[in-house]
Amino acid sequence: MTRRLSLDETKKCLRAWRELADKEALEVLIICNGGLVGFFAKKYLGKGLTFEELQSAGNEGLLNAINKFDYNEKAIEGFSSYISTAIENQMKRELKKYNKHSHVLSFDQPIGQNKDGDEMKIEDLIGTDAEQLIEDVISEMKIDIVREALQCLTSREQQIILLRYGLDEVHQKTQDELAEIFGCSQATIARLEQKALVKMRHPRNTRKLKDFIEE
Repeated sequence: MTRRLSLDETKKCLRAWRELADKEALEVLIICNGGLVGFFAKKYLGKGLTFEELQSAGNEGLLNAINKFDYNEKAIEGFSSYISTAIENQMKRELKKYNKHSHVLSFDQPIGQNKDGDEMKIEDLIGTDAEQLIEDVISEMKIDIVREALQCLTSREQQIILLRYGLDEVHQKTQDELAEIFGCSQATIARLEQKALVKMRHPRNTRKLKDFIEE
């Protein structure tokens, strides 16, 4: 079981990280408060996101709280409550984002007709292959539409797609490279990548793709 930090230890670690960029102090803060992330992940499990996705959101909230808590002006006794709120709120934001975009358009659902009068489906526009999807979208769509489509993803999914396909002007990463970066298996990256691509096929995004192609 992870040891809990005393109030003095917590303040010293916060000061060491924020003022001296001591990465070991940051690691101690994250590890010793990680139990709160697990607690809230279990609380919200079953509402749409996986435990791993909830943990990722919680860790993001925890890190933000560590970087923002004013240990000079606020009593250190309030740190635990502060990070708990940050962790839970970040999970709620990710769940809200997920639920808002959870309904995706079926590939075989008709979306209109082409210039020859033939029925068109989503798969006719963007295909069903995961990698081919992004390649087609990048080559045929305006980049701002792609970036807007990314907003339906969780923070972790956004990072995976951005790095996987070099959308942030970063060299494209393989699934194995991403697995090493995120500290998980290649299979997990493949699953998260596919899940993200499915979300990006939301009607709101595919409708804009259709409109762009018809221009």
